[in-house]
Amino acid sequence: MNIMMRVLTATFIATVFNTTEVECNGLEEADFNVFRFNQCPVASLRIHLLFDLTPRQCAYECAVRALCKGAGYSPGFKCCELFDVDEVNSSYSDDRRCNFIRKNDISAIEVNTLPII
Repeated sequence: MNIMMRVLTATFIATVFNTTEVECNGLEEADFNVFRFNQCPVASLRIHLLFDLTPRQCAYECAVRALCKGAGYSPGFKCCELFDVDEVNSSYSDDRRCNFIRKNDISAIEVNTLPII
């Protein structure tokens, strides 16, 4: 897929997911355990959105950000949502489907935590 098509796709998905922060990156990886399958916190609790990542790259992105307490990965979109909550329950989840990973369930890796930019 050429770069222009990737940018247009990311912009479209960002519009659908109601966010202005979009990145396409993620070179590092981390091991993790999924806390909840097919359940994601509401989008209003999201602090960052990244595209074109693997699940292990998504876990790493949460691990290195101080504000991240959990990550949601949507395999269909290769979309990674970072949240400032570490719990998912019916009172603050919505119809979006993702596999939720708590920061505490990501394997320890030696990195300096990065601020959300």
